[in-house]
Order: sequence, then structure tokens, then C-alpha cells
Amino acid sequence: MFAYSLPAFAFSFPLIPFAVFLPVFYAEDMALGYLPVGIALFLARIVDVMSDPLAGYLSDFKPLAGSYRKSWIAIGALVAGIALVMITRVEPGVSPLHLGVWSAVLYIGWTLVTVPYLSLGAELADSYETKTLYTTAREAMSLVGMLGALSVPFFLAEGKPVIPAIPLVLIPIGLLCLTVFFLFVGEKTHHASAPVFRISHFKEVLTKTKFPRLAGIWFITSAASTVPAVLFPIYVEQALAGSEMEQNLSILIYFVAAVAGMPFWLWFARGRMKHTVMAASTAIVCVTFPIAALLGPGQVDLFYGVCVITGFALAAELSLAPSMLADVADLDWAENGEARTAIHFSLWGMTSKIALAVATLLALGSMEIVTMTVSEGARGPYVALLYAGVPAVLKIPVIFMLKRFPFGASQRDLIREQLRTKLANT
Repeated sequence: MFAYSLPAFAFSFPLIPFAVFLPVFYAEDMALGYLPVGIALFLARIVDVMSDPLAGYLSDFKPLAGSYRKSWIAIGALVAGIALVMITRVEPGVSPLHLGVWSAVLYIGWTLVTVPYLSLGAELADSYETKTLYTTAREAMSLVGMLGALSVPFFLAEGKPVIPAIPLVLIPIGLLCLTVFFLFVGEKTHHASAPVFRISHFKEVLTKTKFPRLAGIWFITSAASTVPAVLFPIYVEQALAGSEMEQNLSILIYFVAAVAGMPFWLWFARGRMKHTVMAASTAIVCVTFPIAALLGPGQVDLFYGVCVITGFALAAELSLAPSMLADVADLDWAENGEARTAIHFSLWGMTSKIALAVATLLALGSMEIVTMTVSEGARGPYVALLYAGVPAVLKIPVIFMLKRFPFGASQRDLIREQLRTKLANT
């Protein structure tokens, strides 16, 4: 389990710098402006969306050297590594086209890594409860990777951008983590013989399983989380009048709280249905996060408290949502007799990316309107409302969607029986 979760440290390392710092780096440091950067990243995400079905198809139906999962992870890591260097080592005068093209290549490489990687984790877990254990271990390691990335600014000279330093740290770490992974993680396969691909696999997952209900929940959740991620540095600077050090400390506190919350939610979910536990954590966010919309200059300390509570609640979302997806994929297998784990995770990736693209464009486009219509000294309340008010409103319906999610004890028992059958045949 440790060897499987270890690469998540490297895979998650650039997530916060790219979600939080990359748009501002290109918009401000590279002087491209908010709207051009938003459009470039939006188009890159749209291109990337098309890579998810391909990654699911390749990982479920086209093995390389006998490997359905690990071979595609290796190829994706190579593509992503090249793009990572190209997108971060730039000089002023770089064009939005450069950002858009290399972002698309990076996202495609990332997809070739994550779809088989997440699918492998779902297959390694040998029980309903173990799925949550595997996802918790992986997501906890992801959070540690994010914390590692957040520590980078503390080692840089004041005012020096974080983005150019990312590949210098990430590439050696990534090679080490993947080496351990490839050496010590086996690859279970449920294929007695080479499966036959049908284009209808995608249609059936979208129409004959519980995936669409779960995907709707995840789309809103992802969009609601992306808006504050994109606007975070602008919020701390313009709404709270905080320093760059306070900005970095806020993110650090948020993810330390998330790491601390992982064991609690793993314990709390034991014996309970996962969707009801995630509904509770989402309700905590909806109650707490709007406080940030009411804060003003000099109230960074109060914002730290918001970061602690919402970060703690984030741990449930990160560990339980992919575990629920693994359950849905196993339920499809049990009910329909088709093993389509990677297809589920590829469609999940598409859902996430469309949500990210829409939310990023919404956040940066709204910020462009605020910049054009409100004087610089008066923007704080508007930024605060966009940062904290909009996500909280978006997440309210998620609570009710989770509570009504059609997954009960009978479905859980069917999965358990399916997993016992799989273990008996391997």
C-alpha cells in the first residue's frame, strides 16, 4: 500500500502551484492579463478532456508488454515531465499560445498517468472497506506532496516566483517515487483473456450504472473547489491585505489540517455509508467557508481558522469520493458482468476537467470584470464574495444529492460477494 501510494506524492506536487500560482504567474509576472490566461487554460482543458476516453480505452483494452496499467503510467510520466519543463521555464514575452499548447500536453500526459493509476488502486483493494483505506493512503500522500510544494517558496528569495523552481524539485522526486512503485507494486488483472472493446462501453457506463449520479456530484464539487483555488492569492492580497508569507502560510495550514483529518474520516466512515459521511463534511464547508467572504484587511488570523476547519473537512471529500467511484465500478461489474474500471475513471477525469475548465474561466473572467469596473482600493469585498460566497452556494445542493445517492446495504453486499469471487479466481 505504501509503494502504491508513494507516486501520489509526486503526482500531486505541482497541483497547488499550477492551480493557484500558474494563472497569476502568467497573468501578472509574464504580463499576459487575466482573461487571455483564462482562455488559454480553458481551451487546454477542453483539449485534454478528449484524452480521458482514450486513456480509459488504452488502460482497459490495450496492454503494453503485458501491462494494462503500469506501462501507460510510464509513458504518461515521460510526456508530463517534458511538458512540465516547457511550461515553467519561460521568460517575459511568452505568448498565451505557448501556455495553452504546453498546458494541453501536460494535461494529456497527466491523464495517461492518473487513469491507470487510480484504476490500479481500485483493483488492488480486496474489500469494500479496503477501498477507502487505499484511497485514504493515496490521498494522504497526495496532501503530503502538496505540502512539499507549498514549502518551496520558503526556500526561495523573497519575491522570486515559485513556478520556475517546480521541475527542479519534482523531476528527481518523481523518478524516485516511480522507481519504488514499479519495483514493489504488482499488477492484478481480472482479464482471463484479452477483452473486446466496444464503443458502447462508454454509453453503457453513462446510462446503465450509478456513475452519472456520482459524476454530477463531483462536477459541482470540483467547480466549487476550483473557484477559490484560482482566486486564492488575489483574495489574500486584495481582500485581506495579507503578505506573500501569510498567503503561503494559509495554504500550508489548510493542507496540514487536511492531512490531520484523514485518519478521523477513515475512522468515522467505518460502518457507515460513504456518501452520508461525505454529505456531513460538505455541510461543514458550506457553514464555515462563507465566513471568509465577511473578512477584511488585517483579519488573516481569522482566515487561518477558516482554513483549519475547511481543510479538515476536505479530507473526507478527497478520500471518500474516489472510493465511492471504485464501488460504482465494482457494482457495474457485479450487475453487468463487464470489468470497466478504467472507463469509469476516465469519465470521472473528463467530469473533473470540464468542471475545472468552466470554473477557471468563470473565476478569471469574473476577476477581469472586477478589475475593469471597480477601482483598485475598493475591490476587496467583491473578490471576497467571488472567493468564498460562490463556492459555498454551489456546494449546498451537493449535500442533498449525496444524501439521496442510490447506494445502500444491498449494493455494498453485492460488491463484497463480487470481490470474494474475484479473489477466489486469482
